[in-house]
Amino acid sequence: MTPLATVNSEYIKLTTTRSPYWCAAVVVALSLGISVLIGAVLSSTPDTGLGIADYLLGLNQFGVIVLMIMAVLAVTSEYRFGTIRTTFTATPRRRRVLIAKAVVFGGLAVVLSAVLAVISLGVVKALAGSSSNFSFGDADALRQIWGTPIWALLCVIVGLGVGALIRHTAGAVVIILVWMLVAESILAVLPKVGPEIGPFLPFRNGSRFLTSTASSPDYHWNAYVSLAYFAVFAAVVFVAAIAVVERRDA
Repeated sequence: MTPLATVNSEYIKLTTTRSPYWCAAVVVALSLGISVLIGAVLSSTPDTGLGIADYLLGLNQFGVIVLMIMAVLAVTSEYRFGTIRTTFTATPRRRRVLIAKAVVFGGLAVVLSAVLAVISLGVVKALAGSSSNFSFGDADALRQIWGTPIWALLCVIVGLGVGALIRHTAGAVVIILVWMLVAESILAVLPKVGPEIGPFLPFRNGSRFLTSTASSPDYHWNAYVSLAYFAVFAAVVFVAAIAVVERRDA
């Protein structure tokens, strides 16, 4: 099967299964729901101390987690139902399958998060007015609009990689959630050790790109390098998944 045909096959899987629709609906609900709440709070209490990154909390924190779970399901559901054997029979070069999944599911994450970033900021602006303290032409606002899709894409690539490495939905989802939400948070605040290893934790670097505009004494680089650092991490996970998938029985 040609690369284009493989991508088309993954697109058909995306559009004919329910889980991506449910995941997308949850992302939309979280993004817009939290933006509405923030806008309502700002309209009544302008001095909240919230920044523009907080206005997209529903999308770039909670929504991205759902997109990662969607990416995990894109791989593990095929192993669960045995359809991965048919997929690999049709496409013997297995790396093409994972790359095609990254193109299709990553593309969905980019488009969905880009649209929701604009709409979510628009909702906050409409509800809070001048209390929102930003305009769409601001550098910080523009960085949120184009940076959030990149952050979502990289997280989806990590999700695909972990799903391919673990092959079990529950295990892969637990690893991602514990790693992203628990392990890195605990490691970063450990006495003595935390300040040393905190700046090198991948998810903290990725999210830092959206939440920080300046260099921090705790890190060894600026926010843009943090994004590049997370991109390298995502690539390593994905390449490792390709290597394992090509050598392991389906």
